[in-house]
Amino acid sequence: MSILIALAASAPASARTGGASVAVPAVKSFKCGTGETTRCPRGSVLRLSGVHLGATSTVIFLGKRGKSDDRRARPQTASPHRVIVEVPQRAYSGRLRVITDDMSATSPRLRVLPKPVPPPIAASGPLGGAFPIRGAHDYGTAINAFGGGRDHQGQDVLADCATPLVAAVAGTVTLTKFQARAGNYVVIKADDGTSQAYMHMLKPAIVKKGDRVASGQPLGDVGQTGRASACHLHFELWTAPGWYEGGAPVDPLPMLKALDAMPT
Repeated sequence: MSILIALAASAPASARTGGASVAVPAVKSFKCGTGETTRCPRGSVLRLSGVHLGATSTVIFLGKRGKSDDRRARPQTASPHRVIVEVPQRAYSGRLRVITDDMSATSPRLRVLPKPVPPPIAASGPLGGAFPIRGAHDYGTAINAFGGGRDHQGQDVLADCATPLVAAVAGTVTLTKFQARAGNYVVIKADDGTSQAYMHMLKPAIVKKGDRVASGQPLGDVGQTGRASACHLHFELWTAPGWYEGGAPVDPLPMLKALDAMPT
């Protein structure tokens, strides 16, 4: 949602070798899954944009001078104009180098931040929370993850339309609306100030703004409303003070997997 900051390319888009034109990779900008364009926490998804990146095999986080703190990572996806990679847990601030078949490109400096601590699951019953989908589901691929395509600020959980949807964490309903991209959605603020957003619901939520909900309380059904190519729940988790109230989105997958592993 924030505007990408253009970064200087490290190499021309093409060069000539022995009279033949060779496509040279170039990194023009990058964006973290948090929405920031100059810094990114360890463990977060980072998107590099540029040209001739489809053959990228490795991204090296160069850190300081010398090779002792270089950290290598394989891209999750690579296309001619985009590479998506996870920032290694032991990466340090510095430039990034993209390695293709026989070429490389170096980006400007990236500030690497410590891995953020996910907000705790608010206490709401003996298990502390509930997995939001009551039925068969799948987490999809990298494109469905936090920081994936289309400025993804949450985790998609694939499930059949009309699969029951419940509140993951107890709290107060702050929004129930329809939006062109999100479709039917509801936002719940937990007692600790964190927020959860549930998007693409089949119909408007069966709760209303101001309602107090418990974890596991029905909200509606999984759907495909808004900008969605398949039935799924787009789930967002925001730090205090909440969803577009000064908080920031964080990767909800660790929390979802923890809830998913709980006995029902």
